[in-house]
Amino acid sequence: MGREHLYKYLPATQAELPDRRMSDSYDTAIIPLGTDMSMREKYMTFHKTIRIGRLLEDLDIFAVTLCYRHILNPKQPSNVSISPYSIVTACVDQIDISHVPLRHDADIRLRGHVTWVGKSSLEATMEVDQIDEKTNAWNTVTNARFVMVSRDPMNKGSAIVNQLLPETEGEKALFRKGEENKERRTQMQTTSLFRKPPSEQERLIIHDQFLRTIDWKSMSFKTRIKPANSVWMADAKLKNMIICHPENRNRFNKIFGGFLMRLAVELAWANCYVYCKSLPTVVHVDDILFRKPVEIGSLLYFSSQVVYTQGHYVMVRVSAEVVQPEDGTHDLTNVFHFTLKTDGMAPEVIPRTYQEAMMFLDGRRHFMDTEHPSPAGGPLAKL
Repeated sequence: MGREHLYKYLPATQAELPDRRMSDSYDTAIIPLGTDMSMREKYMTFHKTIRIGRLLEDLDIFAVTLCYRHILNPKQPSNVSISPYSIVTACVDQIDISHVPLRHDADIRLRGHVTWVGKSSLEATMEVDQIDEKTNAWNTVTNARFVMVSRDPMNKGSAIVNQLLPETEGEKALFRKGEENKERRTQMQTTSLFRKPPSEQERLIIHDQFLRTIDWKSMSFKTRIKPANSVWMADAKLKNMIICHPENRNRFNKIFGGFLMRLAVELAWANCYVYCKSLPTVVHVDDILFRKPVEIGSLLYFSSQVVYTQGHYVMVRVSAEVVQPEDGTHDLTNVFHFTLKTDGMAPEVIPRTYQEAMMFLDGRRHFMDTEHPSPAGGPLAKL
């Protein structure tokens, strides 16, 4: 049976839905790495830490679960078990990886709840804990914010959800943070390099890079010289193409967003490894945009690009595009941004074209917009 019959259970206004509290959506989940050997094998990296990509998959599923717990719809009869709502991921606003490395042989706990709600969008804030087997205490190692969107049964239009009423001062602070995150995303779209030219400072940065790469003997615009300990941006790419099979679909017969995040972060990690020639660590995930759903059977083209470096840090941008073999067209579906860290100083990435210069500046903006751990803070979570 299709889902068309579920339309009649959707409310027309928020007034038809009861208000909800943050505690209503609170939930926890355990990943039993301490006892389940088969699951441990699935999550473990070759250097015996946790695959961040697997964790992103779990966080995406968990965020959807929290949103469904928030929704209370009196129009849905008790004998109808299928929800008329379709919850999809709009973007990953922020994931910080703490200094504490995630172990491969100890249980992980996910916990969180909905912390902000608009009319049809919701922000789920989650924390990842890992148990200390010596003290039997849970230590928080990662926190994440996912922005989800409520859609109608056929995922063709938005669907109204319950309002969220924060009660305590802590809950009000979380709700304000959600408002600030929304305003920040709006501001980033307004000042995007796709809409407005670079600032005066950014133009000076690009011109300084140009001056450092010209051949002063020939005084030619065509001749460029790569500075020491640097890499041309065109040589800092790594690409991959996958076939989207049904095993990676979600309940709406589209490719699961968490699966795409896992592929993207692992490609970014591999690119950074090749670029820096040493094992990198993932320290920040930011601004993962889900522009369009990916259909089953699609050829999905992943392209990772080192766009900015500073000291030990490397910013990698990954784009995902559906390729149409018949006419060779590419349709952008996802954009990912990852910050990674290396033990040594990362080579400077140098743009040569205007397009590359814009990617460099965009990467620099993303890097400056995030907080980064201090190298003195201890080891970081490996991929």
